Amino acid sequence: MKALLQVNDSLTDTTNKSLHYAYSKYKATVTAAQLYDQIVLEGRWPECYQKVTVTKVRQIFVSKSVWHAQYIPCFQNIANHEEMVEWLEGNGSDNNDEDMWGFQKTAYHFADLKEWLEGQKKVKQKAMKKKKTEEKVTKKKKTTQVKVVKAKK
Repeated sequence: MKALLQVNDSLTDTTNKSLHYAYSKYKATVTAAQLYDQIVLEGRWPECYQKVTVTKVRQIFVSKSVWHAQYIPCFQNIANHEEMVEWLEGNGSDNNDEDMWGFQKTAYHFADLKEWLEGQKKVKQKAMKKKKTEEKVTKKKKTTQVKVVKAKK
């Protein structure tokens, strides 16, 4: 099945826990699942192999529990964070690490990314709260100006 789905054997290693490697596995998993769907849709899945689920395709790379506990929470919406995608796809040079994380480590893991994503969520929430406050102030100023104009008439 790995050959049919063009799976790189180096991405089936379960001992490497680095974030760069995990992201490569995530992308390969998504690609393999899409390729499987395409092969089945086109009727090219060999009859000697029974059809499999997307979960079975994912399990070539990572266990079901790790997929749902780590990969989905960390990578599902990672495209919303272009700078992190660039880092994940890059070589992880030391200078880039300091800029991205604010600290340097030998290897970054899911816990680091979860913490980073949570920080980004808080920053976004803070910005939204500030925007709402500014909108309220602007609306209040406009209402006050309208009352002043009416009062002058």
